[in-house]
Amino acid sequence: MLPTPLRYATLATVALGAIVSFGSIQGMRLAFVAEEIDVSAGETPFFNKLTPNPEAYAAAQRAQGVAIRNSIESMRWPRIAVLFGLSAATALVFVSALRLRWPSGIQRSGLAMLLSRAAVGAAVFRTLDGAQELVMVRAAVAAYEKALKEHHVELGEAEATMTIFSAGSVMTTMVVIGLFLLASNYFRSERIQQTFELIDRNTPEEE
Repeated sequence: MLPTPLRYATLATVALGAIVSFGSIQGMRLAFVAEEIDVSAGETPFFNKLTPNPEAYAAAQRAQGVAIRNSIESMRWPRIAVLFGLSAATALVFVSALRLRWPSGIQRSGLAMLLSRAAVGAAVFRTLDGAQELVMVRAAVAAYEKALKEHHVELGEAEATMTIFSAGSVMTTMVVIGLFLLASNYFRSERIQQTFELIDRNTPEEE
């Protein structure tokens, strides 16, 4: 049985790998069908109805959708390649962390090193993914603000909101990268390796 802190760290890494892997697969699917993205505003959102010029904000949202679609289309294959690498690396993180909990006869110390390397790979691909996302966000922000200006709307709060949106994208990327690097350093640390080696010697059979 794994020590409680190590068990929690393993389960947290399983969750991290699963969430990011699922997101990357969804991103790949979107890149394959980018031209089919619906950019129509449809019904004016409730928030926009409260503004002095709801039509302008609806047009800005349409422009934002078009910008995102065009950005994805313009880098379709590089984006698919990055997301494929990210999904593969995070899937390996997920499987390795899961097998650390239930090794089925595999040496945990070896699994921990595999997980560490996979987490580094995931951090690299998530960095590239974040750079591509930032391109899309900047295009969306520029299109949104341009549409509002064309309707003679003062940017004010909208500009601040778009700035926060851009900063949020960067912060999300940094947090996820940080978590993968933290997992990598944790599972390859000498103390954790020694713990797994001790567990491997004392519990050779499947739990």
